[in-house]
Amino acid sequence: MATFAYTALDSTGRERKGTLEADSRRTAAQKLRTQGVFTISLEDNAASDVPGIVAPPKRRVQLPFIGKVGPRDRVFLYRQLALMLAGGHTVVQALDALQHLSGKAQLRDAMTRMSARIRDGEALSVTIKDETVVFPSVVAQIIETGERSGSLDPILNRLADDEERQVAVKQRLTTALAYPSLVFLAAVAVSIALVGWVIPRFALFLTARDVQLPPITQFLLDVSAWLTDNAAVLAISLLAALAGLVLLQATASGRLALDRLLLRIPIVGPTIASGNLAQLSWSLSMQLRSGLTLLDSLRISRGATPNSAIAAILDDAADQLLDGQPLSRALNQPLMPTLVAHMASVGERSGELDHVMDMLGNYYQKDLETRVDTMATWVEPAMILVVGGMVGLVYLAFFQAALRVSTGGI
Repeated sequence: MATFAYTALDSTGRERKGTLEADSRRTAAQKLRTQGVFTISLEDNAASDVPGIVAPPKRRVQLPFIGKVGPRDRVFLYRQLALMLAGGHTVVQALDALQHLSGKAQLRDAMTRMSARIRDGEALSVTIKDETVVFPSVVAQIIETGERSGSLDPILNRLADDEERQVAVKQRLTTALAYPSLVFLAAVAVSIALVGWVIPRFALFLTARDVQLPPITQFLLDVSAWLTDNAAVLAISLLAALAGLVLLQATASGRLALDRLLLRIPIVGPTIASGNLAQLSWSLSMQLRSGLTLLDSLRISRGATPNSAIAAILDDAADQLLDGQPLSRALNQPLMPTLVAHMASVGERSGELDHVMDMLGNYYQKDLETRVDTMATWVEPAMILVVGGMVGLVYLAFFQAALRVSTGGI
């Protein structure tokens, strides 16, 4: 039998220190779990007898510009931590083991610092709070609720689920907006090539024949000449418009106005709204299940909402909650779909708001997928018609002019 010194948190969140005897470190960790406490550290004078656990590496200088930590890296960390804690490992043991599994220098350095501080008696949530480069600020609050309740492993799994869902939504939104943007840029490139290169050479060929041009051919030549003569003015105007948009986006009021405008654009607006509402619903569900209050969950979700117009609605809803209004009434605002307020009312009446919000997030995720697929289905043929129409117009003009030249202008 060996003697182990432990540091743990009881169900009220108070720190407990002491010793106990057990055959191995794993047995000691299991004994502490049966006592209903959350183990922070468990040490003895002998080497660890838990397979795969090795001494922590030396502290290294953090290099934030090498291997930036992303959502997928955090998902891996949450999953592995939850698995090890459920298997009886302490937080220190889990962090020490995971340092060798991460491929990101930033994340390894963060875990080294966290492990060292936990050995000194600090809680996991406190160490995460100071690692702002690696972890979002909301993570520390959620981890703290898990420490107080003694159920950290399910909390970590919920964090992983939430990160995975957010990544999926962002990828869907990127797909929805990137594809039509690329096709539009291709159409613009074709137009510039036609106006700047094809039509001017076409004009030289026709003017040398000294024949009266068909109306459609003359129209294209006039448009090309005007665009060529005013190219500098048009370029400066375009750059000024882009600079204005960038400056407008840099201010809170300007960003709010642009985001509201985006939500009102047909097809694009509902797609953006579905993505934001999926993230919002899942975030509220996860935080409510983790033990946070509705007000705290609403404020934290506000920070995780990309669209500032929807974030402003959440700010106003939080103020109404403080005034005693129910969530369903607080969310009944312009730009917010009535379905959200209705589902919030259902959740409040049933007492299962977290479950209802999770269902709402799944609904908007499927709605987003449907909208993206529909957009891809319609955008491609529409852009083909636009580009094909421009090329066809130039071909028709050239054909009519060539026919006029071949008949001697008759």
